[in-house]
Amino acid sequence: MDVLSWGEGDLVFEPDHNVHGKRLFPWAGVDRPGWEAAWVVLSPHAVSTPHAHHENEVFFIVEGKGTMRIDDEVRPVGFGDTIFVTRGSEHELTNDADTRLVYLSVWWDPAADGGRAEAAERGVAGR
Repeated sequence: MDVLSWGEGDLVFEPDHNVHGKRLFPWAGVDRPGWEAAWVVLSPHAVSTPHAHHENEVFFIVEGKGTMRIDDEVRPVGFGDTIFVTRGSEHELTNDADTRLVYLSVWWDPAADGGRAEAAERGVAGR
């Protein structure tokens, strides 16, 4: 069993996204999977940098609350929410609270899953 633990001191400010994060890979002794992931902390009242990329991405909100914008759609999000962002969609997350917003971000190249995630997003079985 391999366990990776992190604390506040392990977070690195990522100016391109205006967040503090801890990327999970490379991870000594663990083969790199076909996806990437990071624990991310968005400071109180901060806004992540709007951006789009060629990977699909999922956000798992584990602490706090805020507002997620994907292209022209805006929704409140908070603890327990899972948000799927299709590749090429501009997105940003706003922390609306006086406390931090913590989430796990997982992203992957659509070719890695044969397009199944995007098919599921469209409500298609994708088989």
